[in-house]
Amino acid sequence: MQESVTETKNNFKKGFKEGLPIALGYFPVAFACGVTANKAGLTLWLNQLMSCLTYTGSGILAILNLIQGGEVFLFTYALTLFVVNCRYILFSLALAQRLDRNMGTLQRMIFSFFNTDEIFAIVTQQKGDLKAPYLFGVATLPYISWAIGTLAGCLFTDIMPISVSTAMGIIVYAMFTAIIVPAVKTSKPVLCVVAISVFLSIILECIPAVKQMLSSGWIIIICTIIASSIGAVLFPVNDEEDQ
Repeated sequence: MQESVTETKNNFKKGFKEGLPIALGYFPVAFACGVTANKAGLTLWLNQLMSCLTYTGSGILAILNLIQGGEVFLFTYALTLFVVNCRYILFSLALAQRLDRNMGTLQRMIFSFFNTDEIFAIVTQQKGDLKAPYLFGVATLPYISWAIGTLAGCLFTDIMPISVSTAMGIIVYAMFTAIIVPAVKTSKPVLCVVAISVFLSIILECIPAVKQMLSSGWIIIICTIIASSIGAVLFPVNDEEDQ
């Protein structure tokens, strides 16, 4: 059965409220990404285009690292984004089983763009089928906050004290550290994968011959694939753990 107008509004309002904490958390990270993009030489409009179309902190950080490293091949950018953000494929597969049957293909495709780590964590806690008004309600404020945050970061970089703008560049890395550390402390497989990727990255970055042949983007891709593959072999998830 189709939802009534009142039910639709209530579902959107509920999601909108639950998206507020995510939006507040996104703004400082987006601001830092805007500052980093400005320092990497991106123009204001190009910064906003990348921010609005990519909508992933890890993806933007990877792209900015490639830009600063002088990477010129679009294929490397695309492959790096795919490898860094392929977890969203798993998110989408998991959510697909919970979506309301009345959601059309276009609605599903649009929401998949807005499906970030934090939004996934919030919506999967809901009971029953996930309806479109609720999902888009959750996604609205975080996306607006992200777009405004990157714009503000790019605009205010030049007027901020150098010490502050330099510190802002560390926020993005601090965010990923804050995400990884709790998982590393509680999960041996995660600790192993992180250690392998760090070890490989250090080795590849410190070998002059490798640096001459491979760009930073390819090093990221190689480390990610090798570390995750070793983790999958050493720590397989059996059916009992998955249930």
